Amino acid sequence: MASIRDVAAAAGVSLTTVSHALNNRGRIAQKTRIRVLEAARDLGYQANVHAQQLVTRRSRIIAIQMPTPERSQGPALPHSAYFLDLINGASAAADDARYALVVTPSGSTANILDSFAIDGVIIVDPRGDEPAFDAGAPIVTIGDARSGSHDDILAVDNDHAAATHIALDHFAALGRTRPAVVADSTHWSYVNEVLAGYQSWTRRRHIAEIVIELESPEGTQVDQTVTRLIAEGVDAVYTSSDDLALALLDAAVRAGVRVPDQLAIASAVDSRSLALTTPQISATDLFPFRTGEIAARQLIDRLEHGPEPVRTQIIDTQFVARGSSAPS
Repeated sequence: MASIRDVAAAAGVSLTTVSHALNNRGRIAQKTRIRVLEAARDLGYQANVHAQQLVTRRSRIIAIQMPTPERSQGPALPHSAYFLDLINGASAAADDARYALVVTPSGSTANILDSFAIDGVIIVDPRGDEPAFDAGAPIVTIGDARSGSHDDILAVDNDHAAATHIALDHFAALGRTRPAVVADSTHWSYVNEVLAGYQSWTRRRHIAEIVIELESPEGTQVDQTVTRLIAEGVDAVYTSSDDLALALLDAAVRAGVRVPDQLAIASAVDSRSLALTTPQISATDLFPFRTGEIAARQLIDRLEHGPEPVRTQIIDTQFVARGSSAPS
């Protein structure tokens, strides 16, 4: 196995120069840095991670913190394939940069972050008052932090309000005149944006708002929701999650409501499960793998290169029309 001395000899530089080049430290000419990196690659050199940690005083561990509907602790992974894809994207970027990624439970405290010597945190759908904001570690949010005290936070997000307009325009183009939104009661940042998009769309068209919040996609509440939607003349519904869309389709079938003839359904979050139903469910693809990947890269760039201009990177979305909203 090649050593750092082998790399130095191959590149024609000192051991210190190799160390600085591999750890992106010190003032080194770009040509020299590239020569060292190419020599290390050609020799198959792999740096000793533990030695790097001692030099840089970093653990090379980043965390991704899942959202929670309440202030109490909850499961590490909410019940949606979206979050799994998000984690996979962040994990791929971390692995590529030779960082470890850990998933912290929703409601995780600053003490948990400190005990694992985590270098930085990705917070998904933040409320803005998570303890991690006070832990002193660099942070990237997926979604809006919704707090003026976090002006230095990098963010990755989708334009959920604009995506909602696209979905509602899709309904309108098919002759649906009374759309509703069925949302979970978490009020995660993206849910608030979906609701804001729905409200601005209905106001502009002078259409009465119908917003129904559900605590869970399970139980009799979903059946009661379908009954209410039909009673109020709703002909299309946009849900805040894939789980709610699946639950509404199932409840509609139980109630004898024809989808999409009587009730069109679409979800603000796409997942593979929505293409396995009959009919398949229309949805907005948020590209969560790419979102997680970009968030992790932003965090690692900040850790390795220092602060950069604060900005929010918007990830494009795509509405995928399927049978649940198509004309009969």
